[in-house]
Amino acid sequence: LNGKAAQMVGKLDLGADQLRHILNDRLGFVTEVPDEAFGHDLKWPDSLKIIRNLTAAAKEKGVDFGLKLTNTLESVNHKTVFPPNEKMMYMSGRALHPISINVAAKLQEEFDGQLDISFSAGADCFNLHQIIAAGIKPVTVCSDILKPGGYGRQLQYLESLADAIDSEKADNIDEFIVKYANCSCNNVKKAALINLRQYAGAVINNENYRRESKSGLSVKTVRPLAEFDCIAAPCISTCPAGQDIPSYLYHTAQGDFKKAFEVIMRNNPMPHVLGMVCDHQCQHKCTRSNYDSSLLIREIKRFIAAQNKLRPELTPEKANGKKVAIIGAGPSGLSCAYFLALEGFMVEIFETKSFAGGMVSDAIPSFRLTHDAIQKDIEYIQKLGVAIKYDQKIDQPRFAQLQRDFDYVYIAIGAQAPKLMGIPGENAQGVYDQLKFLAEVRQGKQVKLGSKVAVIGGGNSAMDAARTAHRLIGQHGKVIVVYRRTQSEMPADLEEVKALLDESIEIRELHQPLEIIVADGKVKGMRCQQMRLGAKGSDGRRRPEPIDGAITHLEFDNVIEAIGQDVVTDFIDGKDLETDPATGMTRISNVFAGGDAVRGASTIVKAVGDGQKAAANIISKAGKDLNLAPQKLKKGMTPAQFQVKSARKAKGVRLPEIDIGLRKGFATVIRELTEEEARKEADRCLYCNDVCNVCVTVCPNRANRSYTVKCGDYLVKKAVMKKGKYKIENEKTIRLKQENQVLNIGDFCNECGNCTTFCPTSGDPYKTKPK
Repeated sequence: LNGKAAQMVGKLDLGADQLRHILNDRLGFVTEVPDEAFGHDLKWPDSLKIIRNLTAAAKEKGVDFGLKLTNTLESVNHKTVFPPNEKMMYMSGRALHPISINVAAKLQEEFDGQLDISFSAGADCFNLHQIIAAGIKPVTVCSDILKPGGYGRQLQYLESLADAIDSEKADNIDEFIVKYANCSCNNVKKAALINLRQYAGAVINNENYRRESKSGLSVKTVRPLAEFDCIAAPCISTCPAGQDIPSYLYHTAQGDFKKAFEVIMRNNPMPHVLGMVCDHQCQHKCTRSNYDSSLLIREIKRFIAAQNKLRPELTPEKANGKKVAIIGAGPSGLSCAYFLALEGFMVEIFETKSFAGGMVSDAIPSFRLTHDAIQKDIEYIQKLGVAIKYDQKIDQPRFAQLQRDFDYVYIAIGAQAPKLMGIPGENAQGVYDQLKFLAEVRQGKQVKLGSKVAVIGGGNSAMDAARTAHRLIGQHGKVIVVYRRTQSEMPADLEEVKALLDESIEIRELHQPLEIIVADGKVKGMRCQQMRLGAKGSDGRRRPEPIDGAITHLEFDNVIEAIGQDVVTDFIDGKDLETDPATGMTRISNVFAGGDAVRGASTIVKAVGDGQKAAANIISKAGKDLNLAPQKLKKGMTPAQFQVKSARKAKGVRLPEIDIGLRKGFATVIRELTEEEARKEADRCLYCNDVCNVCVTVCPNRANRSYTVKCGDYLVKKAVMKKGKYKIENEKTIRLKQENQVLNIGDFCNECGNCTTFCPTSGDPYKTKPK
């Protein structure tokens, strides 16, 4: 019994005497249950006392007594899944596994390994053999088989256990437990306790049970769910450039790197850059994240780009006589130029700086993005006939001249004006904005920093600035990131925050800078207001609020402000820059805009996607269509083979980072995948743009069922009651474009919503699918 069980007994109006009577009546013995157990969670000594009494009484009466650990653990409700009046929620599955294993170890230490313990807490095909080796059985599985892959994964459980037993050359489970312990004793209970101790110590540090091993909390997207033809890969729909990720992963797995590169280049003109620094939202929505870990899509792209050093020559269409001026040679402008040039447009890019690439070339540290990668992408676009003119100041007269000289204009300027905090001391010597700081370092200029540097902000630019400063200040220096919220609420990518912490850079949470302290014109420190998290705002995050009287003074030699960037235009009125969402055209005829100019400071891949869309809109305006939709690729797999593949877990390749000790300078932190790693990782792709069936595999009642059809037009009929008789009438004709479809057997469905949780659309299969 535990406290929660006792509370449930209390809710059923059962007192201690009645419970004792039930135990006596059902089990044939009476045990001591202290009255204080009812309505309260038991402390550890009380729990042990009850268990000892039960085991002793059971032994006396010849009754088997066992404990089950544990399918749920009551936890404080800190999420938005449940209403505010629900103070508690329940942990289960993967997160509960290390806790329950250590509870089992603690119990068995008290009872010298003699307890009979069964288990239901995050068991999967990778840890089953360790649970069995610890003498814990039977093992119940729920969470894992109610995720994509579902019941079909049970075969992998048995295979993994059989492999473990075979590796020990054991003939049965008892022999396996003893041999696994690698001890001289032949006592199964003692050997199991040895195995349990070792596993309990190791599992706490196993990254597979940490939140960081998940790339995203949900694979659901905004795509609506249709009754039919609902299959689409979430990685494609999430990618701003619409890359056909499953196809280039398939070609990579097959070893055809040239075809993989051709698929990438169809939608992405900057594979080297985005292969190194894309924020890879596709990975956060990868179906694989519900199995084991999401695919390293970005790293595979980088590998493929590197294998095609001599890019295949692309032949642009015949010149169509149309001219396009692009303002800005950043990712958005370069992307637009690429697609336009391929379609026969004459393209000139006008760049204010003396080099192309925008913030890619000017602000991203070289330990994340090499100069060589940038130049390869830019040079390839230039080879298509795109002219880039540097040091071009675009003012209102020049803008008007471009409108006259060109058929179309695309405004692709970046967000290059730093946001300021508006606090005293910002103008002191030793205060940098992150753009100037990162640009000077990237350009090889000498930047002198003191031994203690503060970086204000929580985004990717703040992480870049902090990690760059860390490399400049020397072994005895100190970099501290100051952020007004908590680390878990930082908008920076999880892998960037992890890299920051790996490099021993401190995060000072819940500190709001009030003033930069200045003496003799130089930075001496910072005065901060300590904060706490209050009520949740409209964005779902708890708002920071000041703690009365809690002011902190911190000493610093330099302060780098990294709280964001703004777009500044002096050649076009802000209202005229507003675009039509459908066409991308501004309020000025034949003038289009995208990237940071429209959305504000954003990611590189969104800028590339905006450039692609701008090109498509200009091409459409010129009377032609640009079709970049993924092309159907036959992978030679039957539905049954897809089902087998989608049922199995497969451990992925870890992000290939260089050792911490090698990160003193500006060497690239994430290395390129080897061919073996790239092919192995690509082969984990589930090709869920061909067959999905997620809702089928996660249904506990088998109510969602898949079936195949021949593509074509189908007449839908309905039964209508007329004068006491049913009559079959025609209702409508539907056209099915996909062979694989899903239906819901209404009488089997209990509307648990598990299919909704894992469906990659925004819909509810049990509601939407035909019944």
